[in-house]
Amino acid sequence: MTQILHIFKKDVRRHYPEILISLALLALFTRRQRQFGPGGNVEEISAYTRWLIFSQITQLITPILVLFWVFLIFRVVQSESLVGDRQWWTTKPYVWWKLLLAKLFFVFVFISVPLILVQLFLLHHAGFSVLHNLRDLFLMQLNLPLLVILFSLALACLTRNLGQALLAVGLVLVAMIAVSWLTSQLTSNNQMQEPSKFSQGLQSFLSFAPLIVVPIWQFARRKTWASRGTLIASFGAATLISIIPSANHFEQSHPLVTTNAAPVQFAFPPIPESKGDKASWPGFVSVIPITIPVNVSGVAPGTLVSIDGMNITSDSPQGSQWSRGWSAQNLQAWPGDQRQTLTYVVKRQEYERTKSKPMNLHIQLLLSEYQKADPRILLIRPAIFQDSDLGTCRLSPLAPSAIRCFKPFQSPSYMARFDAPNSHCAPRKEYPGGNLAVAYAWQPALPDPGLDPIVDYSVSFNSVSPIPDPNATTQPIYSVATLCPGAEIRMARPVLKRQFRIQLDLPNTRLQDLTQPFTRGASTVIAIGP
Repeated sequence: MTQILHIFKKDVRRHYPEILISLALLALFTRRQRQFGPGGNVEEISAYTRWLIFSQITQLITPILVLFWVFLIFRVVQSESLVGDRQWWTTKPYVWWKLLLAKLFFVFVFISVPLILVQLFLLHHAGFSVLHNLRDLFLMQLNLPLLVILFSLALACLTRNLGQALLAVGLVLVAMIAVSWLTSQLTSNNQMQEPSKFSQGLQSFLSFAPLIVVPIWQFARRKTWASRGTLIASFGAATLISIIPSANHFEQSHPLVTTNAAPVQFAFPPIPESKGDKASWPGFVSVIPITIPVNVSGVAPGTLVSIDGMNITSDSPQGSQWSRGWSAQNLQAWPGDQRQTLTYVVKRQEYERTKSKPMNLHIQLLLSEYQKADPRILLIRPAIFQDSDLGTCRLSPLAPSAIRCFKPFQSPSYMARFDAPNSHCAPRKEYPGGNLAVAYAWQPALPDPGLDPIVDYSVSFNSVSPIPDPNATTQPIYSVATLCPGAEIRMARPVLKRQFRIQLDLPNTRLQDLTQPFTRGASTVIAIGP
């Protein structure tokens, strides 16, 4: 113990400037979270737009703080470099495990403890019970903080000095970019993957186990090249598992049912025939999005049907056969919904080859049915109010159809209904189409792996989609739900009832009839490149 404290005191004396900078950055992080969190007073700032811009700029404090922690760990560990055999500390009677514990104790005292104290303060400042959330707070340290510490410790052990460490970080970033590019080349854009639980577990083990084993091995034996090889081999194997397209298991997890047995009914409206290629997409676009409108009906009250994914296959007399795999959708069908739009992407070369050929499209949809549970009425108050499930909430000053909420560690799962036509809330002048239709909102539970224990999220309402009138001479008014103090929202907890697939057929259809004209600044995500 004496030797551990001796090394610790020596590191504190040597690195006190870095310690002070780290604590100062943590103080700025705390100030930022206080100002823009649930306890912050927005009205103190004259212009809300300026406040919002300043909020986005100050978000840089968090990555700067994390990067400085990485730098601090590099400096502390490399005070007794483990690379080479000519370091002065090798002549001292240092025991390897005591040296390792001294470095870990330094990280714990000057990174982990201040962070936990700040998180406790943020919980208390936001009005949440500290004792009630103490267990979740310590579990939170196993996410981003632990990952940053283990990653920095591993790189610091395997590099001689700060220059080599920064070079290693650069190589890691280049490797991540290369893996991301390779993954995009091996899989279709927006393609869904459902690997087996075994491959997911193996990938996690190969990614995180070396971050624990390699530093211990390097401190104990100082076999630098063997440790580097182990780390690179493990990460390479994990990367190989992630980039190799795995067999999807949607057929097992989502059994196929008949359309009559589904809790929602779909029907395709007449698709007008285009004259020529109306898309006119530029040559640098590598994939072409196609949109398929579909009429929706039959969703029972208290039910939500989530459209999670779509797969398209085709057969045609001309022998055109193609499939791009499962594509994510993230659409919801609510009671009263009448129209949804499915989006799919086709590679540019394949689109050009088949766009004018009539094809029989077979569309499979991945659906999840949710039922409401524990229904209740939420009354919106004019100021900040507390809710047992949502946390601390208030009306959003920017979005008329949203409630901004704060809750410890993760946003709750909810499904909500706002009877806009029967509410007393008057539409805002900038939204003339407000409160014309019933509005819904839903969200699964989403954890926040960051440094702040308070999760900032919004309950945003979207009105149901009507079928557009093809004979209308004017543009339809976009319906936006307008919330106000005193409005009643019907809240419930979504319970997953079942997951399944259905198949829809769209015969004698050309791809060019399903494309939209290219417009600059469109919200559609496109890929550029070969």
